[in-house]
Amino acid sequence: MYNNLKDKKILYIEDDEVVLKNISKLLQNYFAHIYTAYDGEEGFRKFLEHKVDLLVVDIELPKLNGINLIKKIRKHNSTIPIVVISAYTKTDYLLESVELKLDKYIVKPFTSRKLHELLGKLDESFTQNNIFNLREDVVVDKVKGTVTSQGKEYTLTMKELEFLELLAKKGNVTYGDIDRIWKEQPPTSYAIRSFIKILRKKLPPKFLKNKQNLGYYIEQ
Repeated sequence: MYNNLKDKKILYIEDDEVVLKNISKLLQNYFAHIYTAYDGEEGFRKFLEHKVDLLVVDIELPKLNGINLIKKIRKHNSTIPIVVISAYTKTDYLLESVELKLDKYIVKPFTSRKLHELLGKLDESFTQNNIFNLREDVVVDKVKGTVTSQGKEYTLTMKELEFLELLAKKGNVTYGDIDRIWKEQPPTSYAIRSFIKILRKKLPPKFLKNKQNLGYYIEQ
């Protein structure tokens, strides 16, 4: 059950130690590893330190609340699945959650039924998103970290994989997106050129195009 979650790493941020402990115990049965944090600042540090596949975040967190934490995370990664668990049902929270591209908003208490509904949704989502086509002859496998192009399979770096994910979702990757992919610090123009040059070798000729003020896009 939930086979697509077994190799995934999750970061769970919750200020109630009892709730954090109990839910973490349940989640350990389904995920490869669980990182935990008690406040927003600690949660953001652990997000930067660890390569996680999913975040579960409470709204009311000390030091940095859940909404502001997610805003910071979205600047670094616009695609990672984020689930909010909160006792709050205020309309403004729900509306802001939509803007932050959350995968699910769960109202406490977090019952066993809600847990399994969430796990089922995540399992289905990871199944659908593990493999995607940039074009009929260009297939990316997120689990294997590869791209198959013109019948040949190439291994992708994490930056290349995130770049291609954004390309598939948005249709283009801006220079601002590339800054966020680098995470640690904005890349130099030379670093970007080198990155694109290597990536193009793994894609069909003339597949990845560049246009001033737009960034990179796919030649269909």
